[in-house]
Amino acid sequence: MLDALKFFLFVILLLVTIMLNQHVTSKRSAELDLELLWQIQDTKALYVVPNQTLPSGVYTALEQSMVIGSLLEEYNDVNTSWVGEEDWIYRTNLSCLAEEYQYVLLTFHGVDTFASVYLGERLLGTTENMFVRYRYDVKDLCDGETKELRLQFRSPVVEARERAKGRALPILPTCPPSMYHGQCHVNLIRKMQASFAWDWGLAAPSMGIWKPVRLEYYSSALIRDLTVNISEHPNTDWTVEVGVHIETGLSSVQLNGLLSFKIIGVPLVNEGEETLAVIQQTDEHGELLVLHQLTVRKDAVERWWPNGFGKQALYSLYVRWEDKTVNGVKALNPDTMISEKVIRIGFRTVELMQDIKSDGLMFYFKVNNVPIFAKGSNWIPSSVLPERSYDVNYVKFLLYAARDAHMNMLRVWGGGLYESDHFYRMADELGILIWHDLMFACSMYPTDADFLRTVKDEVRQNVRRIQHHPSVAVWATNNENEVALRQDWYKTKANYSAYLDQYVELYVRTVLPTVEQNDRWRTVLLSSPSNGKQSMKEPYIAENPQDPLYGDVHYYNYFLDGWNAAQYRGGRFVSEYGFQSFPAFTSWPEARSYGPAELSKLINHRQHSPNGNLPILEMIRYNLPLPTDTSTGEYWPELIYLSQLSQAMIVKTETEVYRARRLEHGTMGALYWQLNDVWIAPSWSSIEYGGTFKLLHVWLRDIFAPVHLIAFVNERRLLEVVAVRDTLAPAAEQWDVEMRIHRYGSFRPVDRHYESVRVPANSVALVTRWDVYGYLAKRGLHPADHLVLLYAYRNVTGQPGSHQQPTIPKPIAENFALLDKLKNMRKEQRVRPTIAVTVVSSVCNEGNNRTSVSLEVSVSVPALFVYLQLTPENSTLKQCQFSHNGFLQFQPIRTVKLTCVDPGCRNKIQSRDITVRTVNELLVR
Repeated sequence: MLDALKFFLFVILLLVTIMLNQHVTSKRSAELDLELLWQIQDTKALYVVPNQTLPSGVYTALEQSMVIGSLLEEYNDVNTSWVGEEDWIYRTNLSCLAEEYQYVLLTFHGVDTFASVYLGERLLGTTENMFVRYRYDVKDLCDGETKELRLQFRSPVVEARERAKGRALPILPTCPPSMYHGQCHVNLIRKMQASFAWDWGLAAPSMGIWKPVRLEYYSSALIRDLTVNISEHPNTDWTVEVGVHIETGLSSVQLNGLLSFKIIGVPLVNEGEETLAVIQQTDEHGELLVLHQLTVRKDAVERWWPNGFGKQALYSLYVRWEDKTVNGVKALNPDTMISEKVIRIGFRTVELMQDIKSDGLMFYFKVNNVPIFAKGSNWIPSSVLPERSYDVNYVKFLLYAARDAHMNMLRVWGGGLYESDHFYRMADELGILIWHDLMFACSMYPTDADFLRTVKDEVRQNVRRIQHHPSVAVWATNNENEVALRQDWYKTKANYSAYLDQYVELYVRTVLPTVEQNDRWRTVLLSSPSNGKQSMKEPYIAENPQDPLYGDVHYYNYFLDGWNAAQYRGGRFVSEYGFQSFPAFTSWPEARSYGPAELSKLINHRQHSPNGNLPILEMIRYNLPLPTDTSTGEYWPELIYLSQLSQAMIVKTETEVYRARRLEHGTMGALYWQLNDVWIAPSWSSIEYGGTFKLLHVWLRDIFAPVHLIAFVNERRLLEVVAVRDTLAPAAEQWDVEMRIHRYGSFRPVDRHYESVRVPANSVALVTRWDVYGYLAKRGLHPADHLVLLYAYRNVTGQPGSHQQPTIPKPIAENFALLDKLKNMRKEQRVRPTIAVTVVSSVCNEGNNRTSVSLEVSVSVPALFVYLQLTPENSTLKQCQFSHNGFLQFQPIRTVKLTCVDPGCRNKIQSRDITVRTVNELLVR
């Protein structure tokens, strides 16, 4: 009876753990978080910050104690640079009892970066890699007495500087460009590469304990990680090969026990697979990998699918270790001989296809045997301070924003972090595939023995931790280092052979095999961009790593007209592309109190691109009226609006060309740069730091829509219209497409043109290539005065033109095509609308503090790119998003939804709280 009760309580605990989406922290293995209060101080004790909790960093602690202002305000990226030059000490008191446990280990899951670790007077060891887990045997020190646990941090800036001295071959680049206001030699240390500054981010050479610290008590073995290799067989089964990574302290030990396996709620084909006897020796580090195979019938589980293609079915895999002595008469405390772990897995196949094509190789992902057009973005850390990257709510917000914009892939960029467990769990739940770089970016790297040793530890530990997540689709060993070496970005040409040898030693001989040894479930690419398989043949450094006929490409062009679709060729897979814009006027720190000169100075300080603001200004000048009077209070609000409109148009045009060229050019991926930001600054992001959507992110809901109608003027000056379907059923649909030619100054169309097209599932179909300019010429109409609005209707009768019946169905897709630059519009079409915004309803849910407002936007004449924004007085509202923004309004009234997080539901949004801008008001000047 007692045994049955114990089992019942265990099952309840297990189910609660699964429901809370947490890994089991077993009472048996006694893996305890040290939720202690730490004191932080500099070595001279000039600054002492008490009562700090983990995760922690020096910048965060100094901000909270008001020793420094916020790192993200004003010019504090430079004003606080002294913090990164100092050494710092973390200290706390620790009391522990080893009792009857065989092993007591003090485990640091993330120390940033260089620290000497003491318990009492004993030096336990040193840390040198922020991505590595460090373990120390403290059994003999756990005697019940209170001892000081102390980490003495060395400045990463000074350490990097010291490592650069005396090198016969410099590791390039030695320093970032001067406009970054950054630090040097970050490539010599294993730290988040962006923490010394980047072209989108500030320098914040952080120090601290950025991940949990745990005391691990056990007497037999601890299950550290579970890896899986799930494969589908032609018959009715799935095979799940489970890798159980076991630890026995820090030395080799003979193990004799039993592993038990369960997939909760899923029967195994063979009951004998539920247990495995283990009699093996751990290695000299106390580690052992045990492989075991489980077989599951296909009809017992549902498949995991990317966002937009099906459900994200997840199952809990439970593994238990039990030493053979557990059931022995002499076992003093059998619970210390047991260890358990739960992970969530998904049944899916992901293949990176590189089929031979007449002109090269294809490059696309096939999930569950279905080709997937990858739609998405590039992910940089959610904060420049690593400890803040653990903000679960903000990470959730960003990933939901990606999901809601119909993204199915994010690329975790190689200059940031191996992300938190929560990040990957959320990606699993939302169906967001992860293209995962290893953390090497835009640089050459050293290959001395100590560096390669810590890199192996880093790659092994992180791949094992992340590997089981079904969302992870592919690994790449670095970001842009192949193309940087081949194209001589950092003046390596004079010593090319030496740098090539280092490249091969690091990526081909070290990182690549280490990933493959720990993950046999996925493809590993040598770089991004690369020519995929072709780069391996060339060998390793392709003559042209940006060849559009192979692999993936990164495409940026800042001085050709980005609104012009004819300039985009694309490639098989475009894993980076994009354009800069400025954050909203109200997002700048206390922007409403700045004069134009002061704001200009701050924006220029935060503009880290070597090209400065010139590309933004040039792209506006190409297509729009560019504000020129920098002394007026309207200069920056107008310029910021136009920059966001221009960015949205450029990314929209480029993305839609890539989607339309799926068949013609074999393009199967479009990941724009970049999703998020780390501070308020000019950048390529679609979401500002803090959560405000730029116009681009609002537009992405249509740009990436699974059912979409694309229209652009191609290189032959024909209006090319393409129907896009990412949906899998039905096998084909009949669409009717309506193209309305409008004058800019009139609600009524000048003319309508109709086409009908059969659109296959998960593909694209050409609707027409229409000589719209010839058509206008025959009617004596000027292109600069007109645009085309397009609507697609699903034909349910099978008869072309069914949309012309008295009851017109709702369009399944809409779009527009500009026929000339807006600045070329003739004067008679330049009309200024009278605009009214009316609050129809406003409701705030006190349970989640989310307010929802329904607005009606009324215009007297057509309004171009209507831009809605809350006034600065509503700064207490957070993460405010309009359902539509920057839109063309060719109807008198349009409904728009506004949602915000309103703590305490204290705000009442009224019409006067919303400002409106349009391109019209700039054209009529």
